[in-house]
Amino acid sequence: MKKPISVSNIIIFTILLITALVFLVPFIWTLLTSLKANEEIYSGTFTILPSKVTFVHYIKVVTQMNDFMRFSINTFSITFFTVFATVVFSAMTGYAFSKLAFVGKKIYFGFILLVLTVPYAVYLIPIYIMEDKLNLINTHIGLILPYIAINLPMTIFIMRGTFNNIPNGLAEAAKMDGCNFLQVWYKIMIPIAKPGIATIIIFTFINVWGEFMFARTLTSTPAAQTLAVGITFLRDEAASWQYGTLSATITLSLIPLLVIFLSMQKYFIRGIMEGALKE
Repeated sequence: MKKPISVSNIIIFTILLITALVFLVPFIWTLLTSLKANEEIYSGTFTILPSKVTFVHYIKVVTQMNDFMRFSINTFSITFFTVFATVVFSAMTGYAFSKLAFVGKKIYFGFILLVLTVPYAVYLIPIYIMEDKLNLINTHIGLILPYIAINLPMTIFIMRGTFNNIPNGLAEAAKMDGCNFLQVWYKIMIPIAKPGIATIIIFTFINVWGEFMFARTLTSTPAAQTLAVGITFLRDEAASWQYGTLSATITLSLIPLLVIFLSMQKYFIRGIMEGALKE
């Protein structure tokens, strides 16, 4: 027998639906604009759906804007290496904070929690000065290293919570079967910690893919700039505020984010709950 729908559930559902629409409307509007012809966009008549779907703006972005491909490759490269390094380091560090006993464990973890309270914009000037002295400005590694450092505190926190929910008996049983420390970590613990790993992959990917402030400050040449920065220049290349081309560029830049999230969404909520709420 189904439970009757309460008024409170209807109110909560309505609020969540409205909130979802608020976040979706800009994306949907950008997508629909990218499918309209310039004549319809600038006609002065308000329309939601395109009267005739056209992909001319996408073709122009891919075939005529050489910097778009360069910016995309830069972004893929920087994001991939940042996510990979963050996953490895946070999985190792989170496991250590969860399962190992060492001097100063609580102090070190308290410091990590303290770092989470500091706005990452505070680090911009010191990082710029250090990278300028090390000649890392306008390089991929000059962005990868700060991105790893910025994302590690939260991802370590999530992975520690994830490993806390794995019984210690599994590790002990693996050791009795002859596994050493590293084998216990990557053969036993890592497969069980997939929800947490999926969470930090999504978290880091989103943070790095769309990051603008560090990318704009630490790079000044197309050879090192990311898509988030490059879009501002592509807009100017597109005959100044040509909304169709700009919308197509933004839509293309969002596709990887959607792919990553949709492919790992079944682990995402579970990983957040395990990594952040439980102990």
